Amino acid sequence: MSTDLASAAVSTMNLRALKLRPGMSLQIQRPVAGAAKEEMQFLAAIDGKGVMAGAHAGSPPLASLRPGDEYVVSGFTGQYDFNFPSRVLQIFEEPFPYALLAYPPQVEVRMVRRSLRMKTSVPAKVSLPGGSSSIAATMIDVSPAGAMIKAPTSVGAVNDEVNLSFSVDVDGNPMSLVLLASICHTNRGDDGMNIGLLFKNASPNDKLALHYLGQTAGA
Repeated sequence: MSTDLASAAVSTMNLRALKLRPGMSLQIQRPVAGAAKEEMQFLAAIDGKGVMAGAHAGSPPLASLRPGDEYVVSGFTGQYDFNFPSRVLQIFEEPFPYALLAYPPQVEVRMVRRSLRMKTSVPAKVSLPGGSSSIAATMIDVSPAGAMIKAPTSVGAVNDEVNLSFSVDVDGNPMSLVLLASICHTNRGDDGMNIGLLFKNASPNDKLALHYLGQTAGA
């Protein structure tokens, strides 16, 4: 199992190579200083033709989009952060509302994760280092290098440090972990925020417990 990347060089690839799945979150933002990001979801792509994007659950409808408007589209595949410039080609109402965006010649990507993460569902708490309050969360995947958590709200900005605390049952012996982690990315899901974390300075015992948790979750 390889390790997650604390940082990686930016490169380019074809949109098709990202293997985006229907329903994946996208953010679109006008290419001007201070512009707010709008949440959308990827529906499909036609090579060289266009990218179909629909309104994300809980986000405003597509009424604010206009043909010809230019945007920067960004997202996270589970392995890559990506972004590309595009423009609105057309808005459709039938058979369902969606925007057709210009297909990008290339997509700028940064590899965030190399390690295989196992799906899990472990109650956890997230707090700022030294903070007295915490936010309840669920760890939804894990590896010895990092984890994805689902939280009701944002817990910080990218590169902020947080403490992630949770319990692991190792061969019938409960073990409580408190791990320092940095936020790699944050994406809005249907029922909260999906937050990618990279563990920092985890001890050998911590990594063994994480490996055990990943293996038992995978089993």
